[in-house]
Amino acid sequence: MGFLIVFLGFFIILILSFIATIYIYIRFAFAVKSDTEVPAWIYKIGQSFKSRSYITFDNVTDSTAFKEATLFIVRLIFINLLFIAVAYHNTHSLTFAAYKCIKAQFALVLVTTFIQKIIKLISITRAKLDNPVYSYASTNAVIASIFFTSFILMLCTSMAGVPVKPLNVQLDNTNVIIGETTAADLISSGFTFKDASPNDIVVNQRNDHFYYGKLVEITKDGKSYGNMFLTPESGDKDKLRNCIVTFYRIEADNEQISKIKIHNTKLGNLSYNDFKKRKMINIFSLNPLDYKEDTYDNSFNLKLGTDEYLIWKAYWITADFNDDKSPYRYSIGAHHIKWE
Repeated sequence: MGFLIVFLGFFIILILSFIATIYIYIRFAFAVKSDTEVPAWIYKIGQSFKSRSYITFDNVTDSTAFKEATLFIVRLIFINLLFIAVAYHNTHSLTFAAYKCIKAQFALVLVTTFIQKIIKLISITRAKLDNPVYSYASTNAVIASIFFTSFILMLCTSMAGVPVKPLNVQLDNTNVIIGETTAADLISSGFTFKDASPNDIVVNQRNDHFYYGKLVEITKDGKSYGNMFLTPESGDKDKLRNCIVTFYRIEADNEQISKIKIHNTKLGNLSYNDFKKRKMINIFSLNPLDYKEDTYDNSFNLKLGTDEYLIWKAYWITADFNDDKSPYRYSIGAHHIKWE
């Protein structure tokens, strides 16, 4: 709950900053149209946003100042469109490209600000001596508000990310949603946990980044179906039957491997060449917005949700192979900071 409150606080600041940016620009426009000055507090914002303390800006409001502010916004829009075009060319997904653009907004504003300074420096150098060139505090106030808004947007996207569709495992036609399915759901489907009973107390020691709660072996009709971590959904401890499945692993030599699927893909049919030649998102028929694939020697890893999010769960799938390229084991898990 505390994580959600933190995020909501930043989100409210983001909304207020966005509204303030629009308000400053509109007040700027009306001031130019009526040939008046912008309020003193707008000048103060412009004067305070500078890289060095000795830099000063001119408290002037005129059409040139407004034109500079407008051109900054136009350049920022153009750079955003260019970024989306490049990202779309690389990913062939407009939604993914737009998401990446939002995440990179602060960097894009920095680039636009740098371009603005270069253009201003050139205009000052080329200006005639009898034609003064101002460094407008009013223009800088608009840039400052956009800069601050993009910074808060970066923090919000880093904390929240985007919701990822939960991954699931099929154990002998029983669907297990990682991060949601409880031990009680599995028990009702005929599964049991070796050397553990439904009323056992499971304690989350919070001593690991990926594995939470208690590691148990899941069985059905006396046959092992692998191992899983059962985790109290909230708090540090709960009865085993109330805990949720946050991790599942099965060895490739398990006799039940032919009955196991990850996201409807049979693990028994997979080989090293599948992972070497194809993306994991294609192997498991996934279409996530935010993901990353890594290969380490004979290990292949897919992560859905690449940041340490406070709101949404992140998921991962790992396929490990032996030195002779034969399958060793498959793992799937959910990650959330609330369980750490």
